[in-house]
Amino acid sequence: MKKLLKLHKIGLKTLGSLGLASLLIISNGCASKTEEIEQETVKCESYKTYASATFEVEGDMNELVEKTAKKALTKSCFKKSDQSNANMRIKIQSTQSMQAEAGFIQDKHDNSFSLDITAIMLIPTEQGGLTTITGTQNANLHLKSTTIADFGSKSELSEKEIIPFIESNVLIALNTLFKNIS
Repeated sequence: MKKLLKLHKIGLKTLGSLGLASLLIISNGCASKTEEIEQETVKCESYKTYASATFEVEGDMNELVEKTAKKALTKSCFKKSDQSNANMRIKIQSTQSMQAEAGFIQDKHDNSFSLDITAIMLIPTEQGGLTTITGTQNANLHLKSTTIADFGSKSELSEKEIIPFIESNVLIALNTLFKNIS
């Protein structure tokens, strides 16, 4: 850390704001790892209960999306309870698109995966009506290919990239719903 501060002082003297920018970039690299760790576990001061949860998943990779969304629900601030009369519905539309350009030596691919998530809480009222509260999230994951010599390019979207993407965005939709209920 001392070496980093020493470099920071030298950078500020010689490069001005460029030195500060490089220090911020270095610091942000360290912060992003702790943010990733914190995203895996949601800390809840209170929980909202629900009687049942229904998942309506349409589009590409729907089995993986549904499985991951169910896992995300277990990590959220919502808990299943027999005493609750509220029902939850999570609608997800997933789309994977691939654009390819063929070349003489290499192929170039641009893949994207998008999610449209709507989390809905249906709460019966004492008057016999139904209160509907929603939380939404739209997100896109883009993967551009990297050329590997004469072997073409590596640009497939894998579960390694998609699962954390789905989980974090479902959690965002659920957290929005949670805030809208409160």
